[in-house]
Amino acid sequence: MRAITHITASAAASAVLAAVAEPSSALGLLLFGGFLDIDHVPRFLSSGLPAGPGPMLRSVFSSEAQLNKKYSVRVGVPGNILFPALHFVELAALLILGGLLSGSGFLAWAGAGVLLHLLMDFRSYPCSPCFFSMTWRLLNRGRLMEAWREHRSRVSW
Repeated sequence: MRAITHITASAAASAVLAAVAEPSSALGLLLFGGFLDIDHVPRFLSSGLPAGPGPMLRSVFSSEAQLNKKYSVRVGVPGNILFPALHFVELAALLILGGLLSGSGFLAWAGAGVLLHLLMDFRSYPCSPCFFSMTWRLLNRGRLMEAWREHRSRVSW
């Protein structure tokens, strides 16, 4: 899914939240829901995306196919099970729990932002919804890597 879709959805949800909660809560939702894909940057750069500000900004609005056409970016099967590093429900749970225990609306709503992002990504990754558990990924490494290879052949990014 294009990053701009996540950013737009998170901005809309944050605007609604800002009307009923403190601004830091809305900021947590916006940052973690809209910008969680920051963990894709190293993969895109290692796959041929130029490191300049122009290409990086264009990548926010572009699909993988569009990036391939413009910059010859070829993103294949990830090299390890940690990609994408921030896309897992345990992160959301830790943020929400940390927010509730500390009274931080920013942390609690950051966890909600992660969940919003993951829900939007369900069809973009193999073995969903299990894929979004880092515990599952660690316990099913072989199965996941095989699923990535099969998934890459069926998905138009």
